[in-house]
Amino acid sequence: MCANYSRNPKWLHRDRNERPEFRERVPVTVCVATLFRWNYGPSDKPEYRFAALVASDRMITAGDVQYEPQQLKVAFITKRAVILIAGDYSLHSEAILGTSKQIQGQLDITPHNLALICGRAIQSIKHRQAEDLYLAALGMNADTFLAQQRDLSADFVDRITNQIQGYQGPDVEALVVGSDGENAHIYAVDTKGIVSYLNDVGFAAIGIGAWHAKSRLMQAGYINSVTFAPALAAIFAAKKNAEVAPGVGTATDIHVILKDHTERLSDPIAGKLEELYKTYDQDRRTLETSVVSQLQNFITPTTEAGQQNAQGSGIAGTNTQANEGTNPPAAEAPRKDEGGETQGEDG
Repeated sequence: MCANYSRNPKWLHRDRNERPEFRERVPVTVCVATLFRWNYGPSDKPEYRFAALVASDRMITAGDVQYEPQQLKVAFITKRAVILIAGDYSLHSEAILGTSKQIQGQLDITPHNLALICGRAIQSIKHRQAEDLYLAALGMNADTFLAQQRDLSADFVDRITNQIQGYQGPDVEALVVGSDGENAHIYAVDTKGIVSYLNDVGFAAIGIGAWHAKSRLMQAGYINSVTFAPALAAIFAAKKNAEVAPGVGTATDIHVILKDHTERLSDPIAGKLEELYKTYDQDRRTLETSVVSQLQNFITPTTEAGQQNAQGSGIAGTNTQANEGTNPPAAEAPRKDEGGETQGEDG
């Protein structure tokens, strides 16, 4: 039966680069993570190690629906590790559930292994989706497709193989931020489930507002050796900067990942951070207005003086004088006919 399907041209008419329509949606949201130095020792004997901050909005994408509920976008996988998500919420929910079942709350799991498990969970879900999309309609799955390839036409096998391998599925990204018991680490998981290690960079961001957040951190010259206060100010400013992107929510949730646990930023600090940022933003706008005004005041008299000098020295007529020496219009210039003879105005 499968062999009959494989030789029917109707299964071969679709373009090789065609993608499902739902991939046209652009994922919303922003999630940001930064590393910083935290003193785990007493003041007289400081012991600095890496800790991390994570900030996110609450905007959610689920299929064709986008909304901002009163719900965190941070999955607390263990006491000292979290996963932040961007993209299709339903796929992430399934991937996080599978990840949680696989690690079964192991406190000693490293952030690296957690990121790998999360990435493989995303890959597994997308592989199943591709199977359902391209093989289920033919009464096949990956196992039967591989087992029956000798009975199928080469064109059909090539076609289905390319469709499955080229399937992208919903756009998803994740940040895995956690501690190994000594230092915090940041890993990014892209839409293909591939893991990247970002400790040396010192920060990461995902979602449609990612570039806005990262550009703010890059402009600030952010590095992973800063302490808590500058790190907190930087990540909050990066998240606020990302709010200019379409689909980024205004709510901000911040958590701190220390070597042995994770905790939410306290309300007093969060409130003071919001207050100081509003003051900073107002002062920045006032300064910008002042600088532009000073520039305008400098330009105006300079321009007026320049115009007076130009009129007094005859410079104002320079363009007219220069134009007087230009060549005549092409219609009036002598031209040659096809035989090479010069023709005047009478032809």
